[in-house]
Amino acid sequence: MRLYTRKSGYKKGNESNIPNIFALTLIKNFLTNNNYKEMRHEYFINDLNNKQVNQAIQDIKWLFKDYKDLDVVTIEKESTHEKESTEQDQQ
Repeated sequence: MRLYTRKSGYKKGNESNIPNIFALTLIKNFLTNNNYKEMRHEYFINDLNNKQVNQAIQDIKWLFKDYKDLDVVTIEKESTHEKESTEQDQQ
């Protein structure tokens, strides 16, 4: 799998190949970890039980097996300026 990282507001980012186990662990952590709860709700992903998480991981494995050039994980880093603006807006 390939992992893309990009700073918010930039069009180009970095691409790196990562082993499937790391990518699947990253996705599973995103789906289950409470630290990502707010972000999941932004993407309209409700809290999932273990069966639903396992089904999502199986579906992702199937997609990668059948579609070799598929990209699933893109990480966008929020810039410091945007983070400060967001924090000020919330206050």
